[in-house]
Amino acid sequence: RSTIFDKTPMTTVKEAIEGMLRSRVVDTGRVSGLSRQVIAQMNNLQTGILLNFESLPGIVSSREAHLNLFLQSGPKESLREALRDGIAKQPKLKMTINSAYRTVVQQYILFQLYRRDRQLVPLAAVPGNSNHEDGMAIDVNNYNEWKPYLLSNGWQWQGNSDPVHFFDRSGRDDVGSLGVQAFQSLWNKYHPEDKIPATGFFGDLTAARMDRSPISGFGAVTIFHMGDKGAAIERIQAALTKMGFPVPTTGTFGQQTKDAVIKFQTKYGLSADGSVGPLTLKKLGII
Repeated sequence: RSTIFDKTPMTTVKEAIEGMLRSRVVDTGRVSGLSRQVIAQMNNLQTGILLNFESLPGIVSSREAHLNLFLQSGPKESLREALRDGIAKQPKLKMTINSAYRTVVQQYILFQLYRRDRQLVPLAAVPGNSNHEDGMAIDVNNYNEWKPYLLSNGWQWQGNSDPVHFFDRSGRDDVGSLGVQAFQSLWNKYHPEDKIPATGFFGDLTAARMDRSPISGFGAVTIFHMGDKGAAIERIQAALTKMGFPVPTTGTFGQQTKDAVIKFQTKYGLSADGSVGPLTLKKLGII
């Protein structure tokens, strides 16, 4: 028997985007769980393609959920040299990082917000095409202090249009597409019944699956049974009712819910065992 979700429903990327549009607060840290999985999968596909730089002397970060302190090896070494030069001349100088590596999931959120509300996000690249996604860019809060040291060590400055932004092109420029491929391969791993081409191209097929992905990341297969309780059960009951199999939304998986599940599974050609697994959740439109 699998461990069920605690008392929180499965929030999807699409739902997170809709929430940001309503609240008018951009927070790509909401998908930190899924982002961490994408980074790990990228390093599975290409060993050492992204390296953590948090431990470099002089680095300060807020440790906010949206921050992924990763770079390719070339930019990381250039950053190490810039830090060394700056600290040599100003021993107390620290570099405050606002943004570094951005996962395809985070870029997708920004791109969708940009498409739908340009006052909220004035500009965003198509997923797979930002140099933040290539692991060759950083945003530095105290950019004026660090600008001379970064420029003298191979970094380029975006200019007054985006003064915090620096980039170093000494790495590979296809890492953004590797991030897309990492997401696609993760989706295929956890959805063998609904595989998509893992080509690294971000199109409509990938966007549709990203919309349905859990912001906390893909986990072990979860199966809901008689006796389970919580908000996830409420969501299942609401979906059954919406699909024409009415059942009270009590949050408790009782006999009435099981009977409705069996009727639903029978109608849609699923194994009619009365338990709710990934295929039933998908047919219910929950994942």
